[in-house]
Amino acid sequence: MHTLESELRTLRAEGIIDDATAGNALALDRGAVFSLQLELRATLYAGVLLVMAGVGILLARNLDRIGPLAIVLMIAFAAAACGVPALRAKLAGRALTVAGDYLLLLAVLLGSAGLAYAERQFTLLGPWWSWHLLLLAVVHAGIAYAFASPLVLAASLTSLVGWFGVGVAAGEVLQFSYSTPSLGARALACAAVIAAWRYTDRRVRPETSFGSVFDHFAANLAFWGTLSWCLEWPWLAAGLPLLAAFAYGSVRRGLQTGREAYLVYGMVYAAIGICAVVVPRLHGMTASFGFVLIVVCAAAAALWQLRRNLREPGP
Repeated sequence: MHTLESELRTLRAEGIIDDATAGNALALDRGAVFSLQLELRATLYAGVLLVMAGVGILLARNLDRIGPLAIVLMIAFAAAACGVPALRAKLAGRALTVAGDYLLLLAVLLGSAGLAYAERQFTLLGPWWSWHLLLLAVVHAGIAYAFASPLVLAASLTSLVGWFGVGVAAGEVLQFSYSTPSLGARALACAAVIAAWRYTDRRVRPETSFGSVFDHFAANLAFWGTLSWCLEWPWLAAGLPLLAAFAYGSVRRGLQTGREAYLVYGMVYAAIGICAVVVPRLHGMTASFGFVLIVVCAAAAALWQLRRNLREPGP
């Protein structure tokens, strides 16, 4: 039977492919069992999104017929049912399965939707209604730590970001109607809080698995905040140096840890920042598109070179 094992080992020894790629290729060549974890997680996440969309459509079409109190009770019952597998695993001392983790996330999201709907209909918090996002962040954080769920921690951080008022999509950051110096300040403040939370979590729980969740949220918020400061003077004087510092730190962290995502953050956000500063000051569509094309090509080439360095074996 023909096999490519010797060739694959030679490629790995020469540094042409890394250990992970070589391991996957060897497993496929041998017909070994391979993991579908990423595909399963993507499917489960898509399922959570579909369920939440279906709940929204169902409630919108039957609001008058069902009634607000019945809707709140139905959502609460559905959230409790989704949390049962995680609770059973906790009581039995078992780790959460992938499906159980996503069901717990669905339970948290349903509970959040139920609380938001109840607040809108019954004004439970009265004049303190704007604090419900902070309340959700605290509750979700407690659930995340109780069940060791990074997914629920991400939901907690999302609520915290919303409470800080940084609830815009990434594509809206570069629009003048959305991006303002105050938005940048809130984003940077939220990033600082998350970074402090991450530091405390690492000190108290050295074995924590939440570090990457904190890191990705803090990195993106810091970059979004600096981009908001790169759009107008005099904030530009602070935004550009901050953007350069964050991009350098992100690339350096990516090279040190072997995480490609940080290389992407550093190069992509730096390219966006350069375009956001220069393009509004150019005259004519041809000059603007030409400059953007040059920046994109330069960023892609730099990212490619950095990725090659990332994959090179150490001495």
